[in-house]
Amino acid sequence: NIGGEGQAMMGGLGAGLAALALGPTAGAWVVLPAMVLAAMALGVLWAAIPGALQAWRGSHIVITTIMFNFIASSLLIYLLVGVLKEPGNMSPETRAFGAAAQMPGMHTVLAGLGIAWPRTPLNASLLLAVAALIGVKVLLWRTQLGYALRAVGNAPHAALYAGIEPKSLIVVAMAISGALAALVGINEIGGVHNRLIADFV
Repeated sequence: NIGGEGQAMMGGLGAGLAALALGPTAGAWVVLPAMVLAAMALGVLWAAIPGALQAWRGSHIVITTIMFNFIASSLLIYLLVGVLKEPGNMSPETRAFGAAAQMPGMHTVLAGLGIAWPRTPLNASLLLAVAALIGVKVLLWRTQLGYALRAVGNAPHAALYAGIEPKSLIVVAMAISGALAALVGINEIGGVHNRLIADFV
């Protein structure tokens, strides 16, 4: 997957759209999970398309994912300049999301546990990264799907002989990869900038 940059852009777009739609009216316990789910959904979609092209059309995954990076960048710029741009602002960016869409800083999270931590850019998306790490480890080494993914990755012809369908698993692997790459958008959009901007990746 060479398309992580484009998938992260789409993740940021998904997070930004959720924050713009829900941020003014809902609380953080609604907005932040919605941002994560929207980011991952667009990341899955953006990665699954090249995966399907590879699986059923034989398109080279490296080429298509690189091309999708440029398409994602163009789409993001188009939306920021023509559709989502804050009125009266010369920069291609959305309005600020509001407090409910801001990922809490780790100093705030740790202060709630009684741990003193200096104010830094580190935010609660670190907890998402740890959860993703554990989730991928469990998926790959403790589930039937993980076994099938590893089998196809190591020896696709042997996996096919064993009754595992490689084509659908290529799409699944790309979709998971896209969901993980999309989480970059949560860190940058929700944790650093608090608005959708063009060059956050």
